[in-house]
Amino acid sequence: MSPLSASPIAVEVESAVEPACEPQAPAPTRIRLLLLTDTSLAFAGGSERFLRNLVTLLPRDRYDITVVQLDGGRFPESERHHLADGDPARIVHLPVEAIYGRGGLRALRTLRSMVEDDRFDIVQSHHEKSDLINALLPRRPGCVHISNRRDMGYKKSAKLKWLFRHLNRRFHCVVAPSQPILGELARSEALEPRRMLWIPNGVDTQRFHPRPPAARAAMRQVLGLDTDALAFGCVARMTPEKRHVDLVDAFARVHAACPRARLVLLGDGPLRGELEARATGLGVAGAVRMPGMRPDVEAILPALDVGMLVSSTEGMSNAILEMMACGLPMIATDVGGNPSLVQAGTTGLLVPARLPGQLADAMLALATDPSLRHRMGEAARARVEREFSLAAMVRAFDHAYQRLAEVA
Repeated sequence: MSPLSASPIAVEVESAVEPACEPQAPAPTRIRLLLLTDTSLAFAGGSERFLRNLVTLLPRDRYDITVVQLDGGRFPESERHHLADGDPARIVHLPVEAIYGRGGLRALRTLRSMVEDDRFDIVQSHHEKSDLINALLPRRPGCVHISNRRDMGYKKSAKLKWLFRHLNRRFHCVVAPSQPILGELARSEALEPRRMLWIPNGVDTQRFHPRPPAARAAMRQVLGLDTDALAFGCVARMTPEKRHVDLVDAFARVHAACPRARLVLLGDGPLRGELEARATGLGVAGAVRMPGMRPDVEAILPALDVGMLVSSTEGMSNAILEMMACGLPMIATDVGGNPSLVQAGTTGLLVPARLPGQLADAMLALATDPSLRHRMGEAARARVEREFSLAAMVRAFDHAYQRLAEVA
């Protein structure tokens, strides 16, 4: 398997001044881009952050963007991100609870009409419901259909994977942020290499960056962290696959050996109550902070000492990139795209999933070695700046869209 890696086109500019005698070139045709998503841009998850960044940063003079949200209202207000005014896209809400129910059929009919009437150049879907609808939309000359896969397919049943083995040929290409995702798609859904496109995630290094000591100290005070506290932090929705339970269990062992250790869990979700009860049962509730979803996560992360993500499955984590961009050494599970971000021994430590004992050992290794934390944190920031900038990701999508639109 050799997935195609998208990269910008190098353009040589001969002159910034056009000869007065030559006519002006016509303005480039704007690409009409339709983005389908199962959730809402207001949701604070990684896939939604990716879409917000893409919609906001694609060149406005080259794109007309419509976002159709199939969000059925599953996410509470506490887990939503409040969008800024003036987003450069038309937002359409088509609530769908079950793809095979009335909402799914209504959304399919509406989108068929939109594609025919608005003459979109590219239709790109995110998540299973959107992918199914995208695959069933009528094909017309000049319109490219893209599936954007963001995870390892852990939510797909065997029947759904079987279905996609037949539907994947309906997409001109399938784009993913990590090569392990594409490898899993080749294995479980018979995705052909010629349809694969690899574009790594990117992080806004201007927003996520280390903060000066005064700002760091002020935020630690807000979080209730003492000056000498050693703060481990995780940014993730509190759902089973994120394995917060392993993190709390490991932290209890770490706190017994290092009483100044603290655990900060940024996020919310259905398991919050269970995690609070577990921390209480283990006697570490006073050392665990759960501030929920915060709009100022870029200010909170630099106030921590170690970043963590201990999922049992992962695609390519925006949370890891954001923590690394803030100069945090990482501890992450050795699953999915995590090893492509966290270089073991250089920018952090990798541990097996679902083994709290080994996770605790890794936490203690960093807790007892401040110089190692410092070296890994600096290396993490440097790697993000070098290889995973947000600008590079958006340029890669822009290049891919331009190329696909030209050959459609």
